[in-house]
Amino acid sequence: MADEALLAAEPAGLAELDGRGRTEIKSRVTERIAEVAATRVPGVAKQEATFGRGLPRAEARQAGERVRLQLRIAVLWGRPFAQVAADTRAAVAEQVNALTGLEVDTVDVHIDTVLPERELTTTQPRRVL
Repeated sequence: MADEALLAAEPAGLAELDGRGRTEIKSRVTERIAEVAATRVPGVAKQEATFGRGLPRAEARQAGERVRLQLRIAVLWGRPFAQVAADTRAAVAEQVNALTGLEVDTVDVHIDTVLPERELTTTQPRRVL
């Protein structure tokens, strides 16, 4: 009798789920995963911004279990653009799929800027004249 009362109190359609739920991944989560994955690619630089968001910056368009990504990056000087873009595309697609389960249709990589590679040397102090 108690089970019948619980079923009667459930909203319509809830009993049809059969105890299973669904996971919804917001596009901002997918974008953040793509941005972090891009920073781990050799040749991609992280560029801070004074206003707004820096680079890398991702935009995701999700439809069901599929996603398309637009990614803007900064590349270090002297690195081959085509290779860095291809490596970034592969790394981002793999990481987004692994962490979210979404099928990545495309990753469009746009190189917005080229930055000098800053080498930090601790053995040679800076000379001030």
